[in-house]
Amino acid sequence: MQQPPHDPERFSQLLAEAQKIVADCRPGKMFGSPAVYVGRRMAACVFGNEIALRVPAQVATRALDAGSAIAFQPFGRSPMKEWISLKDPDALIEHLTLLAEALNFASANATPPPRRLPRKQKKTQPDG
Repeated sequence: MQQPPHDPERFSQLLAEAQKIVADCRPGKMFGSPAVYVGRRMAACVFGNEIALRVPAQVATRALDAGSAIAFQPFGRSPMKEWISLKDPDALIEHLTLLAEALNFASANATPPPRRLPRKQKKTQPDG
């Protein structure tokens, strides 16, 4: 199944709002789409024109029951218990509480991004 093109303007807005909440979040990729990470954990992504958030299962259930979100199903997959898609992605500002929940959830489970190890020095053979 082909991936829908993501909305770069929507991602810019998502990243800007996320950085107001958690200053050290960073951009990355997931599902081939732009994503917001805290450490090595993804908190949110833009898939096509959807804004998807990874939140605790009970928060996802509450958002689904309240009608502010729908199940996130990239490529038609089965719904995932910790993933939701904002019902109205144009109204991100109205959903900053959910974005904060996603960022806090990622922060609580975050490990630092991998650090680069120095390259091994080539061993030189003694002349002789």
